[in-house]
Amino acid sequence: MYTAHFGLKAAPFSITPDPNYLYLSVCHREALAHLSYGVSEGPGFVLLTGEVGTGKTTLCRCLIEQLPDTVDVALLLNPRLSSLELLANIFDELRIDYNAKDFTLKNYIDILASYLLTANSVGRKTVLILDEAQNLSTDVLEQVRLLTNLETSDQKLLQIILVGQPELNKLIKRNNLRQLAQRITARYFLSPLSFKDTLAYIQHRLAISGSHETIFLKSAVRLIYQHSKGIPRLINIICDRALLGGYVKGKKQINNRIVNKATKEVRGENIQAISILKTSAVFLIMVFTLMMSAWKLGYLSENQTFNDLMQHKFLTPVTKYFAPVNYKQKISLETNTSETITISQPNEIEIDITETNAIPKEEPIVELKPKPVNLLEILPTAKTQSAFITLFHLWGLDYNNLKGTKACERAASRGLTCLLRTGTWNDIRSLNRPAILELVMGNGAQHHLVITGFSGDDKVSISILEKSYQFSIQELNQLWLGQFLLLWQPPAMPIPVMKRGLVNDAVIWIRKHLNHHEGRYSELSNLSARFDYTLKNRVVDFQTKHNLEADGIVGEQTMLILQSFSNTLPLLFYTPVINLIKEE
Repeated sequence: MYTAHFGLKAAPFSITPDPNYLYLSVCHREALAHLSYGVSEGPGFVLLTGEVGTGKTTLCRCLIEQLPDTVDVALLLNPRLSSLELLANIFDELRIDYNAKDFTLKNYIDILASYLLTANSVGRKTVLILDEAQNLSTDVLEQVRLLTNLETSDQKLLQIILVGQPELNKLIKRNNLRQLAQRITARYFLSPLSFKDTLAYIQHRLAISGSHETIFLKSAVRLIYQHSKGIPRLINIICDRALLGGYVKGKKQINNRIVNKATKEVRGENIQAISILKTSAVFLIMVFTLMMSAWKLGYLSENQTFNDLMQHKFLTPVTKYFAPVNYKQKISLETNTSETITISQPNEIEIDITETNAIPKEEPIVELKPKPVNLLEILPTAKTQSAFITLFHLWGLDYNNLKGTKACERAASRGLTCLLRTGTWNDIRSLNRPAILELVMGNGAQHHLVITGFSGDDKVSISILEKSYQFSIQELNQLWLGQFLLLWQPPAMPIPVMKRGLVNDAVIWIRKHLNHHEGRYSELSNLSARFDYTLKNRVVDFQTKHNLEADGIVGEQTMLILQSFSNTLPLLFYTPVINLIKEE
């Protein structure tokens, strides 16, 4: 719409990751160098992280364009997959034939290994790039790690690049992913742009689009930098809206006023003003309707104008009595029930009603349904700290009076630990604890609220600033990318991994919870601290029943599910104890 007005060949600030518009700041150059190193020389994983909208995906596409023809790339942009779906997507990207119905995990691995060996023998490299990797489940990440075992005696057959938001760093620091963390040989965090880079970034994109003039004043660029915090995606959105605003106003240069207005429109801050304009329009329509009624009934002469009406203070009595005033005459109207209404002016209104066989009618009782709560309207109040205050309160703790500067440090001071995970609603159900959900708006703004329970299969109860609401899962899915955080109480810190042969007080914890789950209430004391063969079999049975990996090893996931059956904790829903004792 505005390209011709500013003399441009194309829209310069599209948010799609177009490598042609890539501006290589110092940080972007270093990040690209790390990715190139990972492809050519890196013996392990390459990790690229950065905030939302900093240009990670654009860098990946730029890397792909720079790679030689001897490199095959599998770029996966949707990581919320199972292990089999992940392998199927890799096969699709590499154009390897497979039978989705009949293939097992072993079939995929065997064929992939054969393909990679063949590619290596003819001098070809294969690269796997996983974008948005913070959304990968721990099981899929472990499967990705196992793919690096495909190697020859002197080199890896598959180079893997993990790209994601800062949460990915926290994810791979978990104890059960330490093997993956040890294989990361190159890491880089992509920072937002500085003001100097923001100025150069805007000029660069305008130049690529054919601009030969200064369109954005330097003071306007400084405002854009302040509003966007140097995040390229937000810079694009604000600049695009500012160019549209300049076109509408017929301006050839973008100044501070246009940028401020564009920013408000991007943030939705002009919605209230629009609402006021709509209300005013409705009010004016009502006034003109009353004027036409007044003319028709003879209260006003035809040559009286709207200004005359305003000067005679017509509006005040209309809104109060719905009858015209300030005229020195009496008017009689005949109603349908032979009622005579006498109106005396100018000081007051006198109504005399004489009824003839008028039967009063009962007014029907109208039940007003409460207006449904709009999620987008209350989200601005869903702040991170208030969410933690609510979550800690559910555990009977005062967040503000605990030691520590960060939330998880405060939890650790009372024997609790944080679990930050990317998953599904089924994951939250199985863990069965109140959790903080992270909702992300279209402009990248993040809001945090607490899920406190489920209502059926399609609704959840949430808490914001100690107020409870109910929303459908479908509505929340529009903004939820799978990130959630919950608190739980492990048997010891650091969290142990227990298996057969271990002697530890944490084993007693396992026995107590298993006995409680199985209904063995008489066996809750004098328990052995040795992890013996019988206990391993009981653990395997529990893991099998709850769709866990039945290896008899008690790690974080098994402890979480096991503890979720303890009705003494804050839970999303209380579950009846399963009695597994056979009657003799």
